Amino acid sequence: MQINKSHFKLKNILLISGLIIISLFILFYINFNKYSPKIFIWAWERPENLLFVNSKNIGVAFYAGIITFSDAETFFRPRLQPLAINSKIFPIAVIRIENRESSSQLKNSQLLKAVDLIVKTCSQNKISGCQIDFDAKSLEINFYKDLILKTRNNLPRSIPLSITALVSWCHFGSWLEDLPIDEVVPMFFRLGIDEYVIRNNLVGESFMKARICQKSIGISVDEPLPQSEYLKNRRIYIFNPDPWALEDFSNIIKKIKEK
Repeated sequence: MQINKSHFKLKNILLISGLIIISLFILFYINFNKYSPKIFIWAWERPENLLFVNSKNIGVAFYAGIITFSDAETFFRPRLQPLAINSKIFPIAVIRIENRESSSQLKNSQLLKAVDLIVKTCSQNKISGCQIDFDAKSLEINFYKDLILKTRNNLPRSIPLSITALVSWCHFGSWLEDLPIDEVVPMFFRLGIDEYVIRNNLVGESFMKARICQKSIGISVDEPLPQSEYLKNRRIYIFNPDPWALEDFSNIIKKIKEK
């Protein structure tokens, strides 16, 4: 029997490449989920003094800037407000995205510019992670998926990639499942017209069943906490519509523990 050596060589190369990719994915997933804090404070665009955060179990995810799509261009406004945090904290940079085009159709040049801005912002010194915050509409989903793929391909592998998500995206079989992201944070606040259904647990069986949505959750200090099943064994991101104070943080942590 004649053996095609080049065929076996190619198969070995593909097998080794596949194992390397899988190993890297597992390594980053473990690093992000095992060693990252279990509680994160979202620090939005306003003066914030978070020096009271001095525990390795509490992290800071700070608003680093906003990318806006408008007039067929991509614009970026970085954070303008002061942020005081402990020097031992390595925060996550959060990039907000908004589409202000009259049409949901966005250009590839806008996508590439946005990717470049995200990567540059999240690659700065002392940044430990990158989070994208984009409430994409149905017609923008494919654009968003492409943006996530290109961001992951260009972002240093040592930096985990996280995104916030509408809870409606987190159903079983969600479009989020196969994306190369380390974390999805379903936002259990500002729920809009679905609030009554969600708060009263009148949702269908597939609600919040997407595997990628099982590790984290986002809540707000000024709204009721979700059911305990959505808080247990998850990383919790906490939003505050007002500047943070130690009292606010202590109160919401107490509520979480009592839930």
